[in-house]
Amino acid sequence: MKRINVLEPKQPVLAPRKRVAAYARVSMETERLKHSLSAQISYYSALIQKNPEWIYAGVYADDAISGTGTEKRGEFNRLIADCDAGRIDIVLVKSISRFARNTVDLLNTVRHLKDIGVEVWFEDEGIHSLDGDGELMLTILASFAQEESRSISENCKWGIRKQYERGASRGCKIYGYRTKKGQLVIQEDEAAVVRRIFQMFLDGDSCYVIGKKLEAEGVRSYAGKRLCGEVIATMIRQEKYTGCTLAQKLYTADHVTHKQVRNNGELPMYFIEGTHPAIISMETFQAAQQEFAQRYGVEIVNGIAQKASYFYHKDGDHSPHPKHRGPYWSEERRRQHAEYFRTRESGQCRYDFSHFIECEHCHGHLQASLRHYVDGSAEAGWVDVEHTMRAKDSPRPIVFRDSALKTQIASALGWETFDADRMFETLSGISVNVDMVTLHFKDGGTKQFQYIQLKQIHRKRKETT
Repeated sequence: MKRINVLEPKQPVLAPRKRVAAYARVSMETERLKHSLSAQISYYSALIQKNPEWIYAGVYADDAISGTGTEKRGEFNRLIADCDAGRIDIVLVKSISRFARNTVDLLNTVRHLKDIGVEVWFEDEGIHSLDGDGELMLTILASFAQEESRSISENCKWGIRKQYERGASRGCKIYGYRTKKGQLVIQEDEAAVVRRIFQMFLDGDSCYVIGKKLEAEGVRSYAGKRLCGEVIATMIRQEKYTGCTLAQKLYTADHVTHKQVRNNGELPMYFIEGTHPAIISMETFQAAQQEFAQRYGVEIVNGIAQKASYFYHKDGDHSPHPKHRGPYWSEERRRQHAEYFRTRESGQCRYDFSHFIECEHCHGHLQASLRHYVDGSAEAGWVDVEHTMRAKDSPRPIVFRDSALKTQIASALGWETFDADRMFETLSGISVNVDMVTLHFKDGGTKQFQYIQLKQIHRKRKETT
């Protein structure tokens, strides 16, 4: 008898449903584009949810964000993070330009998603990133998108410059004013502070001192922050307080990074008079620029004093104190400070030669540094630590061993042993040039000798116990 086995048909295996999300973006904050963004969100929500093979994974939307970079696109970065976490299989996007206008960012992102198995569908271009020729098409079309972005950027710059040529200025945020209906309007309580700042500066107060006085009075910026010295210096150089505007002081050099750089003559600037009400007179502003330039040793360009560095000193300023001292000090305060440290009456002198040995090239004091010697002893060695900062093209003094220097000074003065008190009564100071030591007597005389360097080996500095 024949045996017949019935083979039951296999049940069809249903493909797992894909988790699908969408990305939308608009780059300008207008009512029309806000409506466009909401329309994109509604469209993709309905499209994904009506497909039985898809699971709705959300719509990620960036509002008023440029597509030339990814750093500030919060929803875009959240989308990529969710893809990395395995929550999304397919990403829908209207076009390449909505996803990214930067070719490098686009390709890097698509390749990363491809590596983790996430596919990107570009509707307008009909490209699926997992297709064989998908990346080639993306490269070509992304280049067009980036060039379109560059063209838009150049058109915007052209339009802004034409506004400047017609005498129109752009809005801004500035202490002392508020913007109402596109125009700067004086904020009276802040304007009074601005006038005080200019008057205090012209009366001799430094930016640092002005900031401290205002902080003590509880004066704050409109953001609630303190008006520090740097902010005061910027306000003093702000021409808008005269009711005029110097336009295009900064410009965007790269449409991809959007980084603004200072205009040092690469592009024209436009000085526009009477763009808004003035808080101070032009005469007061010009006097402040002259004072700023003279006090900080900077130039005046286009009627405005240049930015001062707090490490800047005028040429030929050979102060006996290190040159990193803040330049906001007056000349009188500089003199008093230098004299203060030369007299050794400050109570800060740990060693006999503290604030007493000076380099003849950089005019800075040598500082004590713990040194370990081959004989096992450890003592101070006198080093010109900041010589390179002050006078890098001149020879640096050698390191003077404290005990050896004292012995040789006593010998030069004809003493049996070194006596610090007697040295201070006799000498006004000591200067060094490489290994040459000059003793300066209080009666105006000098005596010079060559320091004899002892044979020594410097070991790695370590704490002594």
